[in-house]
Amino acid sequence: MNWRIWATAIILILSFIDIGATFYYVQKYTGWQPDKPLKLIENNPLLVFLWGQLGIILGTVVGAAVIWTLLYILGKSAHWIVIVLVMIFLLYALFNHYTNINLLQELMKLYPSGHLPSEIFGNVEGNR
Repeated sequence: MNWRIWATAIILILSFIDIGATFYYVQKYTGWQPDKPLKLIENNPLLVFLWGQLGIILGTVVGAAVIWTLLYILGKSAHWIVIVLVMIFLLYALFNHYTNINLLQELMKLYPSGHLPSEIFGNVEGNR
């Protein structure tokens, strides 16, 4: 088999896990602090825009279709160095998801109401 097929499959699988973890994190976060602006929860401007226009579920589905299409095209035609860099960035994103989800769970245990004390955290936008 061609290495590009494997590389494209790996990129798409990593991206699938990334988008799933993003969806899980945003669902948990907005359940805990519903007034928090989405742009402060997620850095991907495409997903933030689509969530604002279509809601979190449909916005994620549409965003995933766009992202996976672009990644498929990239995997089929980009230089191998670009493909390796995309894989590294996706692995880094997954590591960040793991860290952020664990931190959010700890915050939710310590502050189940969603209110973060300003004495500790300062002025937090979207704080109840």
